[in-house]
Amino acid sequence: MPAPPAYRVRRALSRSELTATLNAVEGAGNTREILAAVVQHLFGALLTAAGDALANYGPDRTLDPSEYAIPAPQWNAIASACQGRADAFGTRAEIALELMNLMPDSYDDPTVTVPLRPTIDHRPREHVLTVTREATDVIAAASAYCDRLAVAFGSSSREYLDAVASWQRNVSHLFSMGFGADTRVSKDGELNLLVCSGSGLVYAIVFHPDQRRCTRPGCQAVIDDDGRAWTYRPEDPRCADDRHEPSYPLDVPAPGTWSLHS
Repeated sequence: MPAPPAYRVRRALSRSELTATLNAVEGAGNTREILAAVVQHLFGALLTAAGDALANYGPDRTLDPSEYAIPAPQWNAIASACQGRADAFGTRAEIALELMNLMPDSYDDPTVTVPLRPTIDHRPREHVLTVTREATDVIAAASAYCDRLAVAFGSSSREYLDAVASWQRNVSHLFSMGFGADTRVSKDGELNLLVCSGSGLVYAIVFHPDQRRCTRPGCQAVIDDDGRAWTYRPEDPRCADDRHEPSYPLDVPAPGTWSLHS
């Protein structure tokens, strides 16, 4: 069994140190200030325990968060406070990624508890969602496409259920405020949407149709809607008699799913 890592400082924050850190996070006015609050108050306390100070660090001497550790309950309380405050700026996902590199390590300590604090919803009171008229056509077309899959394959089929579940899941992201409270949705293809969020993140909701393939043993042919069969490489095996058996009929919509791409 490997030995546990040796930390420069491995201790629980005092109640006043934890409270000061959480209060500073709650009072942050932007994403950068949230991160600064963690550095100033959390690492300020940990460095003091080592007889050191933040003033001793700069371009020529960087702070390594992996040299420090706090109990998991305190770690989770600070991370949750940071993400909650980030909701005010639509940067919850950004903060979560930043904390992975900024926070110290954590360790289990069942004796450490975190005092309960009031839960504050920092999200703006309204989410402005702008949808272009062309995007409304895409939304209607995607819903109709799912209906066609139900007719072609059955409402209890994997083809229909996978498609409609992926469409519903990704459309629901449009109403999430995790990327800000001002979202613009436009058309990005017959079944695709382009989304510009208030936080600056741009992503697309894209439909990926399943390729129609031959299901006869050993055949690697792909079959187009017009029935033409082909392979990616000339040497790929295919039916010698060209009597291919498609994985789904030529006269039905292609099954597939929607996914998010950034």
